[in-house]
Amino acid sequence: MSKINTSKNTGHTSKGSKIKSIIKPNHTLLLATVTASLLALCVSCLPTSVNIAHAQTSADKSGTIASTQNDPAGTWKLSGTWDFNNLNSNSPAFTSTFSMAKEDGSAMHKHTINDFKLTGNPTKSNTGTIYDGTATVSMKDGPVGNVPISITLSDNGNIGIMVDPKATNDHFGNTPIEGKVTA
Repeated sequence: MSKINTSKNTGHTSKGSKIKSIIKPNHTLLLATVTASLLALCVSCLPTSVNIAHAQTSADKSGTIASTQNDPAGTWKLSGTWDFNNLNSNSPAFTSTFSMAKEDGSAMHKHTINDFKLTGNPTKSNTGTIYDGTATVSMKDGPVGNVPISITLSDNGNIGIMVDPKATNDHFGNTPIEGKVTA
């Protein structure tokens, strides 16, 4: 009969020590790698609805301008874009750039509205939210600062930008510049 060696430490003591000494310095690295992998796995398993819900409550909005304005010089068509960022903060940033031309396409020129400063708090109504403040509006003779402006973001996806007619010599008429929320 052959004899079976039942000793646990025969001939392997030095190899076991070498393996332990190699593993110990890398133990922290291994733990960090496993933790990062598990975290990545957990994040990737989040339901899509969590990501969609976050996108719908974004504090940034943007869209297009498509409006007809009447002033003492006639009827004008406006088209352009706007961005309204940091809506949930005390200092939301509104900017808009749009072209303005007579109905026949003549007298085309551009305007910008920027440097919006919120006065007070936004007002929530049953149809949307109104942001009152002042802004700088570019005009033919240069920028006009501290122009009273009221921006209405409607719950139905529209925007209305009311620029004070007195501060801009009725250039945009006495009705809001209209547009759509696209994002």
